[in-house]
Amino acid sequence: MFGTRMAVTVSGFMLGVSVIIASFSTSIVMLTSILALTAGTALSVVPILIRALLGRRFTTNYGTAVGIGTAGGAVGMITVGPFTQLLLDTYGWRGALLILGGLFMHLGVCGALLRSASSDETNDSYQLVSTDANEEPQVGLSSAEETGNLKKSSRLSAFKDALSAQMKHFGFSVCFKFSFWITAVIFICRRFVVDQWMIYFISQAGVKDFSPYDAVTFTTAGGVGNVVTKILLGVIVDKGLLKLRPVIALMITLSSSAILITPWINSYWLMMVTTVVYFSSQGTLALLNDLYTRELLGPDLLTCAFAWMDLASAILSFSLGFFPGWMYDQTGSFDWAFFIIGCISALSLTALLMEWVQARCKPKQTA
Repeated sequence: MFGTRMAVTVSGFMLGVSVIIASFSTSIVMLTSILALTAGTALSVVPILIRALLGRRFTTNYGTAVGIGTAGGAVGMITVGPFTQLLLDTYGWRGALLILGGLFMHLGVCGALLRSASSDETNDSYQLVSTDANEEPQVGLSSAEETGNLKKSSRLSAFKDALSAQMKHFGFSVCFKFSFWITAVIFICRRFVVDQWMIYFISQAGVKDFSPYDAVTFTTAGGVGNVVTKILLGVIVDKGLLKLRPVIALMITLSSSAILITPWINSYWLMMVTTVVYFSSQGTLALLNDLYTRELLGPDLLTCAFAWMDLASAILSFSLGFFPGWMYDQTGSFDWAFFIIGCISALSLTALLMEWVQARCKPKQTA
């Protein structure tokens, strides 16, 4: 209805305005409502549309394009993290939100720089009615055939056709594809674990007697590793030097191991190393997951697939995102919480197992 350019532009300005308004909030209910309903909507819409746009536009060097295009999140960890801490110390949370809201307004400008749909998209569904100039249209015959077919079809089949058309229109039909759930398992587990790590890592570092500036240093180093590994691995996968699925399994193993051993890490440099390993492998896994999704579903279903996977991960985070904080309230430590998060991260390996089982079953069904 509106196209990627319009949606990203409006969402960008909406994000900036909502954060600015949140800086004037007078209660926790008002603050939460503004950020959840407006800022949260914008933050979910933009990544889905941009990632799907990359998948449709780059038929070659897709891994490199995604690696560069999604490196902004890691760059934000490097720059915005320390800058936000400086704003909090200097102006307090209200001033920090006000300045950050002004910076977030630039996202709307970035959206306006995208090419409009009329200039860069073609309607692949358009087909010529006839290529023969001497051929006459047979309106009466086609109408009679359609009328006969309608009479033969039952109400149940008509209802099924209408329901199927609506499901396809809203993109829900992609959820009935087994290949969708293969890639969705990786995305949902990764996204849930990343959200929990982002929320509770600073608190966990504080429990281990690290200062807030130490924690910011850890995340900054992790952001550097994220940018470097994401871009390099995108190029390597595009060149065919590494296979996609073994690299996905390796990144899942590295990220899960980094979280699982975090409760027993108390040294400054070991904490730095585990953070770099975790954030680099998780960022690379996000890149590989997009490549994996396009390979399994094709470029035309990327928007629907990303949207439904985002919704599923949001429901999971909303339902269980409190449990690390709850476990800390009960035990006074984040150790068990991070151990469980690491186990959830390792569950992503079941997706590759699902695909292997499906591949083994197909030859038997064919035979």
